Amino acid sequence: MSYIVRELKPTFEKLTEPLVLLLQRLGATPNFITFLGLLLVALGSIVLYLGYTLLSFFLLLLGALSDAIDGALARRLGKSSSFGAFLDSLLDRVSDALPFIAIALSSEDKVLSVVSLLAMLFSFTVSYARARAEGLGYELKVGLFERPERWMVLLTGIALDLVFPAVFLIALGSLATTLQRVYIFRKLTRR
Repeated sequence: MSYIVRELKPTFEKLTEPLVLLLQRLGATPNFITFLGLLLVALGSIVLYLGYTLLSFFLLLLGALSDAIDGALARRLGKSSSFGAFLDSLLDRVSDALPFIAIALSSEDKVLSVVSLLAMLFSFTVSYARARAEGLGYELKVGLFERPERWMVLLTGIALDLVFPAVFLIALGSLATTLQRVYIFRKLTRR
């Protein structure tokens, strides 16, 4: 588990508790919030592609926040399910890809396009390494640069108009995390 998740998650959950309660009162379901997050990220990615970075920042931020609270809503409602977890993970991969695709397609800088696609690829390998290890019966919740870090860097890069450094950092951090997981998994399987 990353430092950010481990250290900041309790604070984040306290801060979002009123929103989760409001969603509960409104009758929102966790799967609805999951799809809403995907929709917001898709819209934010389209707007990013069109060059409206401030609007894309806010849409992507709202999408990321939706994704961060769907699990809390599921736990509050007692509606945690295997299907919900599967759906959330599947749609997370789509949400992870969309901004990188928007950056790659909209950029006239071929290096930025390639680095953006590499950031997307290595983001997937981080998630896949954990999922595959769990499928083989091992727990692999380690990583220096997991999803929360990637989203924070991406959103900061968009907000500060530092997209290239952000995408480069995501690609590098995701590759390092994938290699870290390979190394840890190798140690686990040698025991």
